Amino acid sequence: MLKLLTGMILLACASTVTAQNSIKLTANFRIGLQTVEPCRGADLAVRHVNDDAAMGGHLLTDYALKNNSSRACTLKGYPRFELLSKSGQLLPNGRAINTRKLMGEETASVPQLVTIEAGQEATFRVYSNNGGAGYSGKGCPTSRKVKIVAPGTTRAFMLRDEIRSCQKVQVSAIRAAGAE
Repeated sequence: MLKLLTGMILLACASTVTAQNSIKLTANFRIGLQTVEPCRGADLAVRHVNDDAAMGGHLLTDYALKNNSSRACTLKGYPRFELLSKSGQLLPNGRAINTRKLMGEETASVPQLVTIEAGQEATFRVYSNNGGAGYSGKGCPTSRKVKIVAPGTTRAFMLRDEIRSCQKVQVSAIRAAGAE
């Protein structure tokens, strides 16, 4: 009987220690867990970063979305990108199509969740083709502005940007800054 009583006491003590450790573990997990919300259009700014032109009229243009808020936020997916006339009308073939692999890139990539820290940027690329030297086809439309909407938002950014494109424009998914 004494052995049974001793065993029950030891079991009770072990259960109490396990329960206390479980409570501490759960509390630490919840304290350490930080939720990062999706970016809001009001928190973002956009800029034209640079162009990379190649023979044959190929043009890759890099854009950056900057998080101007005081907290980190996330983006995932493809931005809406449109070529517009001087009066703001969508040009023929002016709405970019989403693509996993742009001209000149070695591997295809699927959209990833990108966390943008406060004051930092995420990027995306746009491919267009102006026909290149010696192009003898019909004149290609030239944008005077571009319209950009970050994925998951509704705010439209308008930038003065002259892009002449003879084909469908393509856009990459949002990427962490520095990712190619």
